[in-house]
Amino acid sequence: MQIGNHIYSGLIYADHNLEPQGDLAESWEVSKDSREWTFQLRQGVKFHDGEDFTADDVIYNYNRIKDPKTASIHRRRLDEIDKIEKLGDHAVRFKLKSPSGSFLMTLTCVPGRALIIASRKSLEKMGPEQFSITPVGTGPFRVAEHQVGTKFILERFDDYFREVPKIKRVNIIPVTEPETVVAALRTGEIQFHNRPPTQFFKILERDPNITMMEGPDPGFRGLMLNQDKVPAFKDVRVRLAIAKAIDRDALAKRAFFGRVLPGVGPIPAAQKLYYRDFKRQISAQKYDPDAAARLWEESGVGKLKLKTVSSVAADDLRSAQVLLPLIEKVLPIKFEIEQVDPSVNGKRFRAGDYETRVGGSGADIDPNDSIRDFFITNGKFNTFGYGGNVTLDTIIEEQFREGDQERRKALVHLAEDMVMADAPMAFTHHLIEYLAVRKEVKDFRMSPTPTWSFGTVSMG
Repeated sequence: MQIGNHIYSGLIYADHNLEPQGDLAESWEVSKDSREWTFQLRQGVKFHDGEDFTADDVIYNYNRIKDPKTASIHRRRLDEIDKIEKLGDHAVRFKLKSPSGSFLMTLTCVPGRALIIASRKSLEKMGPEQFSITPVGTGPFRVAEHQVGTKFILERFDDYFREVPKIKRVNIIPVTEPETVVAALRTGEIQFHNRPPTQFFKILERDPNITMMEGPDPGFRGLMLNQDKVPAFKDVRVRLAIAKAIDRDALAKRAFFGRVLPGVGPIPAAQKLYYRDFKRQISAQKYDPDAAARLWEESGVGKLKLKTVSSVAADDLRSAQVLLPLIEKVLPIKFEIEQVDPSVNGKRFRAGDYETRVGGSGADIDPNDSIRDFFITNGKFNTFGYGGNVTLDTIIEEQFREGDQERRKALVHLAEDMVMADAPMAFTHHLIEYLAVRKEVKDFRMSPTPTWSFGTVSMG
């Protein structure tokens, strides 16, 4: 679940069809060469602290995210911008270094995240650490209370610039035990849960007070192979052998009761324009245990003992517990699972502190999220020591700049094929987003990304 889109706004938001729509930007014009983008900003917009939103806030947040001292992992997404100009209190112009096929998605609050519009007044008053706990934006809800790890309370922002939410308050409660989740849903203690435990789906589906919703999750999952920690992973034959050793149908059935989409590459089904249904038949990572054994023998690596970091969250841990024995069945590897708290898991991922790791991406509304962020040399989520493939880097940058949709699609497919063949990670599946919603929750609409909002919801 993404909380940020309830608190912040971007210049643009992605609608239910993953199409860009105006948010803080009311309208925009593009030059003939697609390098200048002029945005007319909404007037009368307020931050949660009462400050007015103007063009100065766009420029401030652009400079803030670009500043190396901010250490934003999204900084690189703004590299395509040559300069930004203020044209008035409610107009700005971006000049790009080259045409871009995904510039508007860069400007979304979530999941683009590269240009979140935060309150300068509150950020400077609180400081970055406190602001990360109680952020201030222009979104439909304001933070009322946040106790890290235990409680997150949002309150309706009555000065929201679009339709004001119908509900006054949203209490977000972390619940990790599957049995506790199901019991809380069935008794009405909680009214909503994203990704309810799959082993209890039949019980929830039979409950007349609960509606189950589903849709393709825009992300990929797999086993990350850290070349900085395991020298053997620098050999593509070793990486590809691990990928080919995975029976993804067995993984889907045993770990997820068949409620995931087996996958062999980074582009998810939610990216309808770029996803290829036939990919499993052509991927270099398709299941082939005999080929896996041959590649391993050719590499001469022999037996390996590896540690695998996994969050204790049900989906990741269950995936690790089923996935690793499938690989051990084919290759002379002995895995040891390190179970860690989700917050620790995230920190270790960002630091590259793992040999192998069960994980992946989420909220990938554009191929840049799926490919560029992870698999280009020094990509913002490339913490597994992969890089130096100049041809792949060039193609990834070309698709990033390509303005023609069909040409960009061909470049994305070429880049994905190369990633699958080079196997920086062994792809396993794409999640299917499941939501459990109590009947008293009215007017909720599911989105192809976990960026749905409670702004239109009512209780009855």
